[in-house]
Amino acid sequence: MISRFYWLLMIIIFLLILIGGVYIYVVIFRGIIPIDLPKNAYTEFNDLNPTSWAYDSLLKIAYITDLKGEIKKYYVEEYKLKYIDSIGKYGNDRGQFREPCDIEVDKNNFIYVLDSYLSKLVKMDSNGKVIWEIGKFGNQETNFANPLGIGLDKIGFIYIADTKNNRIAKYDLDGNFLMLFGKYGKEPSQFDEPIDVSVDSKGFIYVLDKNNNRIQVFDNNANFISYNNYSIDVTKLHKIYIDEKDLIYLVSNDEIYVVNKDKILEKINIFFEKSKFKIMNIFRWSDKLYILYKNDKNIGGIKIIQVKF
Repeated sequence: MISRFYWLLMIIIFLLILIGGVYIYVVIFRGIIPIDLPKNAYTEFNDLNPTSWAYDSLLKIAYITDLKGEIKKYYVEEYKLKYIDSIGKYGNDRGQFREPCDIEVDKNNFIYVLDSYLSKLVKMDSNGKVIWEIGKFGNQETNFANPLGIGLDKIGFIYIADTKNNRIAKYDLDGNFLMLFGKYGKEPSQFDEPIDVSVDSKGFIYVLDKNNNRIQVFDNNANFISYNNYSIDVTKLHKIYIDEKDLIYLVSNDEIYVVNKDKILEKINIFFEKSKFKIMNIFRWSDKLYILYKNDKNIGGIKIIQVKF
């Protein structure tokens, strides 16, 4: 009798453990890739209050924009980052920043830093030497109004999400103005606070049209192609990133959606305690996803996960 009770108890415990494991996987992690990753790593930096970052795959340097007005440089090793130095500083003058909000790197190792507060875009070399600056607050052709996102294409054009002007501005790498497209509204090719822009390898432009709850897609001549919201709340997104495989990553405070032009492919949850962390931006290199975040004390950190898609 005791032996039978013992085995019955063991079976019940086993089933509870099994059910608990399935619950954690399906409900908490929702069946996403990171649950069975062979390796991941993270680190935090007490002196970092980040807004965005970009990766130079040739130099293996990550540039992180910081609310202190600096761009911090880190050498990227496989599962860790090593601080190098900082360029730029806080202020209103040439080569200075108040709220650097986004950054990109071109194939010649030049960096492009967008400042939302000063409504300007700055091109610098990897040592921080200013090549040019464009923009000031306003609504004229070459003005910006609190822009929040930039994207570079493979040809050599820069696209700026001119957020409060509800338009996208296009420049070449020498800072020459080329065109504007979009205006306020809810129809195709119209925007209500576009907050980020990214370009795929074929030159298609993806605009995160936040308050219209959609991602709009254009060709490289700014002709409207389509829009999609992937049945998610786009108003909660703040970054759009496209990798070398043309996979599209939609970033909210606590989740990352991996999509193609038609549908969601993966959903990635990064943290258990979502309310204590905010994902700022991501980049992918090889089979690793590098995730920049900050916690509820505005301390920045990087989480690195290996991905299989």
